Amino acid sequence: MKNEQTISWIFLALAIASQNAPANCTEISNVADGINKLKPLESEIEDSLAWLEKENLVLKNGKEYWLSENGKEIFLEAKNKNKGLFEIWKAIQMKVEQLTK
Repeated sequence: MKNEQTISWIFLALAIASQNAPANCTEISNVADGINKLKPLESEIEDSLAWLEKENLVLKNGKEYWLSENGKEIFLEAKNKNKGLFEIWKAIQMKVEQLTK
């Protein structure tokens, strides 16, 4: 998987996992597994979360994560413009690709 795909996968998993309360890495991993039928590696989660935090898309307190206001905007835009989970993931990936340039 390309780096942008992994980051957007973890971002989407975090967005879903933290809808009602901040989520830890185990919760994010479980949701990611449900999205892609594949458990992310610990390094994939850690690297993605670090990048997302650096880009001000997620916030962290201790071992818990949630979307920042910028992250919520990206997620809601992708969710409102797309119907299926994979379409939402692709829309988020396109935004991540823009941010990496």
